[in-house]
Amino acid sequence: MLNRRLSYILPFVLLLIIPASLNAQVDPGTANLTNSWTFNDGTANDYVGGANGTLMGNAQIFEGSLLTADSGSWMEMPGDKIAINTFDEITLEIWFIPVQEGNTGWHMIAYFGDTNPANTLGVNYYFITPARQDNVSRTAISCGDLSTPYNVESGANGTELDDGELHHMVSTLGSTDITLYIDGQLQATTPLAANNYIAALSNVYAYLARSGYTGDLLWAGEILEYNIYNKVLTADEVLFLYNKGASTTGVDKEITAIPGVYRLQQNYPNPFNPSTFISFDLPKNSFVSLKVYNSLGEEIAELAGREYSAGLHTVQFDATNLSSGVYFYTIRAGNYTSTQKMIFQK
Repeated sequence: MLNRRLSYILPFVLLLIIPASLNAQVDPGTANLTNSWTFNDGTANDYVGGANGTLMGNAQIFEGSLLTADSGSWMEMPGDKIAINTFDEITLEIWFIPVQEGNTGWHMIAYFGDTNPANTLGVNYYFITPARQDNVSRTAISCGDLSTPYNVESGANGTELDDGELHHMVSTLGSTDITLYIDGQLQATTPLAANNYIAALSNVYAYLARSGYTGDLLWAGEILEYNIYNKVLTADEVLFLYNKGASTTGVDKEITAIPGVYRLQQNYPNPFNPSTFISFDLPKNSFVSLKVYNSLGEEIAELAGREYSAGLHTVQFDATNLSSGVYFYTIRAGNYTSTQKMIFQK
């Protein structure tokens, strides 16, 4: 009798639950948005807080994204102007595409803090990173310890992201805990140790694609958007931002996680020396063949030859051992075939 009664009740329960879950997202608005770098006009300007970035090394802005794939590339911001140590709460939001399997060491995609010149370690810091040598993504805060700051971190870990696909990461830091979200989903929340609080953070350095640990490697990939809020966003607000997508070049144009069509993009940089990066869009899971040919039509490299999930992907091509000249790369995915030209100049 009970089972029969449940069979009548369950459909009505589901009708109540499903609409609520579909609407479980809230627009955080812009009232608490303090800084925003979208790179849409080809500059590293902060459109909200005026904390304009400076491109360092070989970093460049291309088609609405900050490219830090070339060696020695990162972006600096004026940490004292951003002044996150004056906030009561913080949320960092970042959209990015990592170079596929290009970040296997210790890295940070966004960093606030100082560096202890005596031992080259980051101190009094807050960071977020998609990939590390220990095969996790992580956000953490560490304050007060200048000799072994890594031992006093309060941090939250998630799945490592080093797959060449478009991803969204959010870190929230409040008075009691630190939280990490990936692609709209909660990864972990960790209580803060007593020494780790926002006012103790240093505002000496603010980086994208660089760590405060000077021995760490630079993060390699493409950053589409980076935002800072002076409040802890809720899970529903984070989900809204993920579903909204990342802004990019063009009026009212957005990048979402799943493209609508197959597309092979122009490599960047181009011309290049010695490496370049090739991105492609997949509207559905597909087996992808991506090969490089010389001007005689001879195959010289296979960059992809496996199943890829739907989304945006980026791979690296290194021409260190090749001669300067014109090369071509061809993609085959489903019924789609496309070829682009690139120029290698030593």
